[in-house]
Amino acid sequence: MGTVTYRDGIAIIQLAVFPVLLLCAVFIWKRTGWKAAGSTWRFVITLSLLRIIGAICTLVTISNQSTSLYITVAVCELIGIAPLTLTYIGLLKQIGIKTKLHRWFLPGVSLTSLTGLILGIVGISIYNDTTGTFHATGIVKAALVIFLVVFAVVLLTAVWLFLQLRQSGITAVQKKLFLAIAFSSPFLLVRMVYAAIGDFANDPRFVVFTGNATIYLCMDVLEEIIAVALCVGFGMSAVFENEHEQRLARRGEFPVGSEAKA
Repeated sequence: MGTVTYRDGIAIIQLAVFPVLLLCAVFIWKRTGWKAAGSTWRFVITLSLLRIIGAICTLVTISNQSTSLYITVAVCELIGIAPLTLTYIGLLKQIGIKTKLHRWFLPGVSLTSLTGLILGIVGISIYNDTTGTFHATGIVKAALVIFLVVFAVVLLTAVWLFLQLRQSGITAVQKKLFLAIAFSSPFLLVRMVYAAIGDFANDPRFVVFTGNATIYLCMDVLEEIIAVALCVGFGMSAVFENEHEQRLARRGEFPVGSEAKA
């Protein structure tokens, strides 16, 4: 039986926080409609499940240091970036931008992110080093580059859309969804910087499992938790705002924008 380490304590934090975020995402998804908001909140749920599975596997390695467990944790760690970027794409769809962008633009960005996801899974699955260090292969690096490009495209698109919609008027619901992207994106940026340093700089402090646990906590885990929590918080606020507008509209006091869906 092994001892509980600092990194195991970080896994316990994830195991305590992500089930709460998962339940909040399910609540938002249910209130907005399973189909209408599926492109956003199902990815938050996916990320939460990945972090819960990764945390459980990390804790299991205390007593069973199996290579397959380490690979599972590494896969969960890398592919978690894909649901984060897809969540942002979903938020843009919910803002209501059908008349502002080509109809294939966001699906194309989503497909690109999924391509990175597949490459990441393949890159780690074929890794045959048993040392537990998991230095990034060329395939894994390619996956991260795709995630970085998608993240940049999503942010530029969000800024452009905000400027476009501001001219015609932004609804309260749209504003909350823009705020979700604006406030959470700096934390996701730090998370991606951490991943980039680990994959490209060969800095031992950023290596999976054996790297500096404090850096991992501050630049990866906490950044991710805060980013998701902000998206969930503003998403829930948008749900309540949308429902309030609908109640007013039914009483004839306030019109509901046809595209202001939370």
